[in-house]
Amino acid sequence: MADGYLSLQRLAFWLVISGFFALGAIFGSWQVMMADLQRSFELSSGQLGLTLTLGVVGSFPAMLLTGRLADRWGARRLMLISIFCSALAYASFHWVNSYPLLLISIICLMASSGALDVGINAAAVNYEQNTGDTRMSFFHAGYSGMAAVAALTTGFLLFTGLEFRTVYLLVAGLLILLGFIYALSAKLDRLISHHQQESQAEVTLTSRAVLFRTPILLLLATITGLTFFSEGTLEMWSAVYLRLSLDLPTMIGAAGPAVFHFAMMIGRLGSGWILLHWRRRWVLRVSGIMAAVGILLSVSTLYPLIILTGFLIAGLALAAVVPIVFSLAGDIAPKQAGQVISVITILGYIGFLLGPSLIGHLADFIGLRLALLALGVAGMGVVLMSFKIQHSALDQR
Repeated sequence: MADGYLSLQRLAFWLVISGFFALGAIFGSWQVMMADLQRSFELSSGQLGLTLTLGVVGSFPAMLLTGRLADRWGARRLMLISIFCSALAYASFHWVNSYPLLLISIICLMASSGALDVGINAAAVNYEQNTGDTRMSFFHAGYSGMAAVAALTTGFLLFTGLEFRTVYLLVAGLLILLGFIYALSAKLDRLISHHQQESQAEVTLTSRAVLFRTPILLLLATITGLTFFSEGTLEMWSAVYLRLSLDLPTMIGAAGPAVFHFAMMIGRLGSGWILLHWRRRWVLRVSGIMAAVGILLSVSTLYPLIILTGFLIAGLALAAVVPIVFSLAGDIAPKQAGQVISVITILGYIGFLLGPSLIGHLADFIGLRLALLALGVAGMGVVLMSFKIQHSALDQR
């Protein structure tokens, strides 16, 4: 009996982390091809930033809905639906040939991938709560590791001459295959989902507004927003910075997001050990300071190796922040994991929302190199927020 449970637990672990792999594959390849999209549609940095911002705005209704659905239907079903929607949205980039269609495709991708993001993090929190196996940092490392692999693979495929629009179809095909696996994994629901009875669901519906006004959640969401701002900017603009602003070869451009994601993976794998010896509050403070130092190093030179080293430092620094926030959220409201995660993710996505547009418009006025300095300010903001949060869980190892 015990062996059977452990076998189910292992399958549940791999099912959850596969969702993080999928999200990493989506954005790792997407970020490298951002420069190709910008060039193909002849967009300025400001126009590209505005387009990405509109895409994130369009995803908010989906994310507002999906947290509730994760708690009511179960995280696996949300993962199943959202990964198929993500596959369709990603494949659509192969055919878009006008700016209105591009905007619609980006909105659909951001909405479906945002739903997938909520679903996999709800599944991760439920897995921790149901099994006692704390793996949040490993799950997020899976996202970063796959994003690094996808970025390098995409760069290599483009280097060999493959048309960039074809890559969208390849990734979409992999997502569809994974979706079929989710459809056949109903037996794992009791480990990765928290099903509510109808009466409990009604309580959750009436308490949602309270969640948005809870001070501790707002502070955690602010930290998430500052981190998403930095992560999203480096993910989406590093390849553009290297390939277009500095006119470096495609493979070096692909190395920008790849190095950042690789650093995030190493940092998240190592953060479990760090959190055994350091309190969470101190990890957040050191992370914010290191992120600012990494950004300053990246924009202080034109040498690719030093720039990539700065991206590496920033990635290592930011790696532990979001897993700490989501684990804290699970501790605060273990029976409402989906809704708490969606609240923090929605509010945190404001940083992801402002990032592309702010950096893009700053780049039009002062250049992308100087615009990236805004990330250093965000890093110091994480340090400031760590002083403001008053909760005993943050001072635990």
